[in-house]
Formats: sequence, structure tokens, C-alpha cells
Amino acid sequence: MTDKTAEIHVAMHKALKAPHQRVTLCQTRRGLRFWLKRVERFAPHLWLVKGKPEQAFDRDRQSHLYLWNRGVAVPRVLAEGSDYIVVEDAGSSLTKFCKDADVATVDKLKACRAAGRALARLHAMDLAHGRPAFRDMCWDGQQIRLIDFEYFSPSKAGRLRKARDLGIAILSALAQGLEGPRYAQCLLLAYLAAQDRQPKAMPIPCPVPNGQPRVRK
Repeated sequence: MTDKTAEIHVAMHKALKAPHQRVTLCQTRRGLRFWLKRVERFAPHLWLVKGKPEQAFDRDRQSHLYLWNRGVAVPRVLAEGSDYIVVEDAGSSLTKFCKDADVATVDKLKACRAAGRALARLHAMDLAHGRPAFRDMCWDGQQIRLIDFEYFSPSKAGRLRKARDLGIAILSALAQGLEGPRYAQCLLLAYLAAQDRQPKAMPIPCPVPNGQPRVRK
């Protein structure tokens, strides 16, 4: 076990012993940030609305691992257990980024264009996210990475599911205040431009090995 992995292990177990939170931002002594995601806890009567939390968590985790192994831009998995998963920090959600008054508009538009391209690449693989709202896209200044896959299905996505994805992303962009229409336009134009550049027959990508050691419970 490397020093980096050991520090992740220590910070992770410290968070696991703390009062339960579904999502926790953790940090090692060296400043490495990562997220601990756990099974959500809520009253049984909400199962009728949300479904069983264990099933929702397992669906999200299995989908994340599936997409990672397909080479999709998702945060690297650092550790996992029966009721948790640890992933690297992938930057700010687009919702938070676009609402930050200290961020220049040109940088926000750049992130929105990257989101459109990321969604187009996913669709070119005949996959659909299921709910690609701005809060489910993270931007670190270099790339967009997708998170939260409770509505993801590994089955081949047709035009309807892809159109639904795109519609959700555009509506989420429009909901970002006065600049929302500009964000939506940038996302859509980047999506369409990326689609035009995609070959008609996309090869099946080889699984990308996770080079980061994982801590198993």
C-alpha cells in the first residue's frame, strides 16, 4: 500500500466513523480531495417515492464502475465497500460553477461547451446518462466528468433516450439564471458540432484499467 493510498484509507475510515451523511467531502493530510458516497437513509414510507435506498445506491455504484470500464469520463474510483464508494474529486458541479460570481463568463461558456461535447461522446457510444442535469456534470477547468447514475441503464440507448438526455441538459442550463440561454446555446452547439465529427460506426472502446489502487473493505 502506497503512502497516498494509506492516507486515503485513513481519511475514509475517519469519515465512515462520523455521523452518517450520504455524501461527504474528505481530504487527506496532503490535500487530496475525494468524495465518500454511502447508502441514503430515510423513513420507510419514502420507499414508495424513492425506492429502496440500498437498491438505488447499488445501481449508482454499478453504473459508475461500468462507465469507468467503458472509458467514459467519470471520476476515478479510489475505494469501495458493501455500502460505500469513494471517488476522486472532479471539480465543481456546473450548477455551482455557473453561479459563482467570481468566475468569468468566458470560462463558464467554455465549461458548457465541454459539457455538450461530453454528452455527445457518451451518446456516440450508444449510452445515455438518464439525468444529465448541471448538478451531475463536474468541471475541473480541463474536462467534464459525469456523476450520479441512479437513472442510468447499460442497455443500448436509442434516439428517444438520447433526446431526453439532451433536453434535460438544456433545461438545466436554462435554469441557471439570466445567462441560462447562453449556457444552453453553447451546450447545444457544442453537442451538435461534436456529433458531426463522430464517425458513423463507433468502435467499442477497450476497458480503461484503473491505475489507482483501491481499498476494499
